Amino acid sequence: MNDHELAGYLADRAGQALLQLRDRSLAEGMHEWTLRDRGDRVAHDLLVEALAEHRPDDAVLSEEGTDDRSRLRAPRTWIIDPLDGTQDYPYPNSAEWAVHVGLVEDGVPTAGAVACPAMGRLYGTGLSALPSTADSRRAPVVISGRSNTYYGGQVAKALGARLTTCGSAGIKAALVIAGQADVYVHASGLYEWDACAPAAVARAAGLVVAELDGAELRFNKPHPTVDGLVICRPELAEAVFAALAW
Repeated sequence: MNDHELAGYLADRAGQALLQLRDRSLAEGMHEWTLRDRGDRVAHDLLVEALAEHRPDDAVLSEEGTDDRSRLRAPRTWIIDPLDGTQDYPYPNSAEWAVHVGLVEDGVPTAGAVACPAMGRLYGTGLSALPSTADSRRAPVVISGRSNTYYGGQVAKALGARLTTCGSAGIKAALVIAGQADVYVHASGLYEWDACAPAAVARAAGLVVAELDGAELRFNKPHPTVDGLVICRPELAEAVFAALAW
């Protein structure tokens, strides 16, 4: 498998394992807090072991792992979020969680995948396709996180758009890729594992991906955080960044 295929294979495999774990654990009456922890660990172990098998010379940065900083000297680093949207995962009807697998070379994501298992979707740098035009039958949709809607609201007002929220950065990016939303604005800080794979997949799909001021995102930094994230349709980018710069 090339890097694109491997990212998709691993994200999908971890996502299916998480679905099976959730179904089995809920049937057994496991507490949701325990299930969250179990899901994080099961997906992390699966991804790290598979990367050690398929890409033994590459570094790995995982939300659930220990950052020994050796990745800073590595030419290739996989940045993974084994379970993005952990708080939503342990509920039977929740689809707002995802698996992120991204590869970074020289600070730039070069391959990646986002699995949305409960939605039955997989998006990858070798798989995604962006609808050529926005759906003219509806007003634009801006999506943001539940805890900080201020900047998303500013963008929605400027575009005459509807503002909505949901969990998981991967799910929000997937909704823009699928044409169900037009802009994703995350105005607060993110860890790199939250943003890396969604950024890689969205860019491959032809979307504009940047920080809040339009600057290019860089990954595998000594302190692995991202100040903010914008993913949007190209024809809306100028208006989006103007609204964010008020």
